[in-house]
Amino acid sequence: MLSERMQRKIVDEIEITPEEVRQFYNKIPKDQRPVFGAELEIAQIVKKPEAPEEEKQKVIDRLNKIREDVVDKGSSFAVKAILYTEDPGSKQDGGYYKINKQTGFAKEFKDVAFSLKEGEVSEPFETAFGYHIITVDKILGQDREIRHILLIPKVPQSTLDAAKQELDTIREKIMEGKFTFAEAALNFSDQKETKYDGGQLRNPLDYSSRFELTNMDPTFYNQIRNLKDNEISKPILEEDPRDGTSYKIMKITNRYDEHVADFAKDYLKIQELALTEKKAEAIGKWMAKHIDDTYVSVNASNRDCNFTNNWVKD
Repeated sequence: MLSERMQRKIVDEIEITPEEVRQFYNKIPKDQRPVFGAELEIAQIVKKPEAPEEEKQKVIDRLNKIREDVVDKGSSFAVKAILYTEDPGSKQDGGYYKINKQTGFAKEFKDVAFSLKEGEVSEPFETAFGYHIITVDKILGQDREIRHILLIPKVPQSTLDAAKQELDTIREKIMEGKFTFAEAALNFSDQKETKYDGGQLRNPLDYSSRFELTNMDPTFYNQIRNLKDNEISKPILEEDPRDGTSYKIMKITNRYDEHVADFAKDYLKIQELALTEKKAEAIGKWMAKHIDDTYVSVNASNRDCNFTNNWVKD
């Protein structure tokens, strides 16, 4: 019956120590320890072709025209965003986001957003995603309600073909033993997040290097499902609406079969389970302490339900 907001307030500052994780693991009977599904570790080398200067200028010119329509002719920025932005995350909302300085947006984006006054429209500027213009709808203390329009310069097919050919050559040289996959990633990959770690991908769910097959994104799974150990894929076309078009080659660097939880090998997963239990216990203690003087509204049709805690009082 606790609201999500109240639960977050109770558990936000809860942390767990390695010793608590060890105790959590040791108290689970051996025949009741969780079974983790098959997992893979995957590396990739990415070539992200850059659009030529003339394509970049076309995008800048389009954004300047949109800005002129808004500033000088009174057109609606929100309508323009619905019509033209290439950001799928905000298109239906007219380019709208509510952000603060901790929001995980590109630094360049936040620098412009927090330099504007209400109603002001920025000049076109560049981030890793493309070119933007921003307007500020409202300033609310540390927050900003903003709208933006993103346009991505187009990469010609000839440039894409050249990137694919380069990856084909890199793949052949790795297979010939001229250098390792990790060395090739460091020297040739355009993906800064992975190139310095041998091309190793990180799971966005827990930032570990492992991907559980049953929880894998279907598109991602289809890219690697037929790869054998130490085999390198042929170049794969990646079309991301926000990050543009690229090619990549992939390799499975480790494979873990379905197995019973092991403290050393599965520490991060066990840590998450232990933390979840600790948070649940904290919520339980809070309810036990406050339930007698805390009141919630229960619909008449639900009063006969069996509640885990004594929320319905006579």
